[in-house]
Amino acid sequence: MFNSVKTQKDIKMFLDKTNSLHDGYIVGVQYLNNGISSIGNGYSFNPEETKLILRILVTSICDALVEIEFENLLEWQIKDSQWDITDTTVMFDDQNRIIWSDDVYINMEEVKKGSYAIAKSMRWRITE
Repeated sequence: MFNSVKTQKDIKMFLDKTNSLHDGYIVGVQYLNNGISSIGNGYSFNPEETKLILRILVTSICDALVEIEFENLLEWQIKDSQWDITDTTVMFDDQNRIIWSDDVYINMEEVKKGSYAIAKSMRWRITE
């Protein structure tokens, strides 16, 4: 069962239950874009029909596999340097979009040096 992240309380629960993804490793990434359609001589793009699925092995909680789904993506980047995630940030920006980062949030310039997602929605579950 997925848990939605819509409030600060939901963020706290995610961080608590996943141990802030401490000692986490990205083991799977899937991007879907069902929002591209042909219109005459061009294409229409609908970002509301995008999805990013991350699977993160969290060794600090008995090798749990955490699956995170972002929908309606605005921006994202995955960098896998084979280093573990020691902390994560989940927050809402001033437009109520969710920001996930594989490190502690300092500013967007620093966030963009690692893996991150900015989306309209986020949900998660522990699968193993």
